[in-house]
Amino acid sequence: MPSPVLYFTYLLVMAAGLVCFLKAFQSRLDTPVHKRWGITGMALSLGGIAVVLLGAWLWDWRVDERLPDVVRFHRAAAYGAVGLMVLVSVTGALRHPLHKKLYIVFLPVYVVVLVTAMVGYRP
Repeated sequence: MPSPVLYFTYLLVMAAGLVCFLKAFQSRLDTPVHKRWGITGMALSLGGIAVVLLGAWLWDWRVDERLPDVVRFHRAAAYGAVGLMVLVSVTGALRHPLHKKLYIVFLPVYVVVLVTAMVGYRP
């Protein structure tokens, strides 16, 4: 698959995930709506990551790196974002008080990951 197609498709999916997370935050006082947005955002994000990783391993899909240092930072931050996403999900499912505080860290990290992907891999 051509690198620009992968680049724009992946960014679109991950941006849609961010929109879902922002809607989840916006609807945090309406638990059923909040959960739907959060679960949808997580499904989009994890599904997008799975497709990128499987595509790279199985079909040798690659997105050209324009700025390798930015890409290295992006990958490290992405691992952190995935860990935070799982932590947000688990604490939310358990109704743990930490869940309400994690967005302060998770949302900015997710945005940084998205922006560094845009910059580091841009066609």
